[in-house]
Amino acid sequence: MKIELLKKIHMKNLNKYLAVLFLFSASLFFSSCDKSTDDTVEPTTATIAKAGKVYSSIYLEKTNRGLLSVVVGEVKPGQSVLILENRNWDYKIQLSDGTMGWIESEYLKPSKHTFIMYQSDRSNIVSSPAAEDREIVKEVTEKTAVTRLEEYQEVKKVKGKDDYVTYWTKVRTEDGIEGWFESAYLYQVPIDPMRFINRKDWSFSMKDFLEEWKGEPIEKFTEKFKKPSGIKITDSLDIYYFHNIFLFKLNKKYSGVRVYVKDSLIENIDAAFKKTSWVWYLPLSSTLRINWIGNYIGNYKYLFESPDDIDGTTTHIKEYVPEWANYVIGILALLIYLVILFYILKIPFTIVNKITYKQSLNRKLFNGRIMLYATLGSIILGYLFSVIMLVNVFPFNDYFFITALFCGGMIIGTIGKWRNDLDYNRCNAADCHQWTGEHSWTEDLGGETVTRTYNDGQTRKQTTRRYREHRICSACGYKWSIIRTNVIGGLKY
Repeated sequence: MKIELLKKIHMKNLNKYLAVLFLFSASLFFSSCDKSTDDTVEPTTATIAKAGKVYSSIYLEKTNRGLLSVVVGEVKPGQSVLILENRNWDYKIQLSDGTMGWIESEYLKPSKHTFIMYQSDRSNIVSSPAAEDREIVKEVTEKTAVTRLEEYQEVKKVKGKDDYVTYWTKVRTEDGIEGWFESAYLYQVPIDPMRFINRKDWSFSMKDFLEEWKGEPIEKFTEKFKKPSGIKITDSLDIYYFHNIFLFKLNKKYSGVRVYVKDSLIENIDAAFKKTSWVWYLPLSSTLRINWIGNYIGNYKYLFESPDDIDGTTTHIKEYVPEWANYVIGILALLIYLVILFYILKIPFTIVNKITYKQSLNRKLFNGRIMLYATLGSIILGYLFSVIMLVNVFPFNDYFFITALFCGGMIIGTIGKWRNDLDYNRCNAADCHQWTGEHSWTEDLGGETVTRTYNDGQTRKQTTRRYREHRICSACGYKWSIIRTNVIGGLKY
């Protein structure tokens, strides 16, 4: 009766953990689909306002990641370009010769109907640019589209110094209110509506990726991975830059993928930037990195995306809640992550428990053999499962130490659980080996109390008592005992 009850409990727990894994994996799978708005907004044309360089990446030259952003071309005033997409206030353009890359909005002449008013401490539309006649006609509490009507320069004479000039723009909001606004707080948006493409991240083995795509048409490549971040046109080969593809070779992760194209066919693929990740030093990490898991289940980055955001960025909740609430939300998010992590990593140990328990019903096996199964199963299956999660599912990779700590704790916990259960509940008699251990009586072996007085005058005690718990098998009468230790109180060391 007891054995059947234990089997039902184990099966119920296993089903619960598998259900959690299924729901979590399913949510990641559906969220990792390549969501975008590229089909809802057509590319549009714009005119270059001033000369500048075109970069292969959205990073432009504003970061230290120079290897990921190189100059692919230049633009001149009055030149007509095609706007392909935008991120915040940076725009991807294409020139007439096929060159493709990123520039900032200041290099584009804005449309009169596509200014965005920027929220700041001075976001008020006023009745006049002249200080003496200035009254607030509308307070702006969020980014707002307006129509630009005319410009005005407010010049202030400063004795002994250059004139101080403030630039004003007369604007009209969508609800018809007209007034003046400081031009410095207006952001130029050259297209309306803005075109935003949200790309999925892909990861592959470098060797397999080269073998699959070398010699293939570039059109087939861009159909799968979307348009490149940039294109550099050269006399011999055209270079296509992709920043949503990551290639792996042993313990190296390569990003800033470059695809070399001649006559529309891929001749070679390499990467601009490589990073050594010591996660990949783990034994079997390369073998257990499985493309379809990483690409279709492990890609979590689009769970909370907002592709309909007006500037193509995810809304931060901290903009809408008090500062103290940010900490509460952060702690709750961390706790939710840890709970998910716990149940995901508990799956292999649930499997180990089920298999080991089934073996423990074999009355020919001694407790030592069962303990060996539990130990080896916990270490091997726990390690393999944790490595699969670490190298394939991005959250686990990002939080390597937390994942490794959880996994190590579960391995130790599972081994300890089986040692305790076997010693306490499973009879170790040569001809019994049933889960029929019961309490017989407890022997007090005494103990000791340690008292310590600290510099602050406080006195603390710690009492350690030892017991011998006597067990008896209800099936065969075999007797054995277990030493238990109980600690009461605590000392600071």
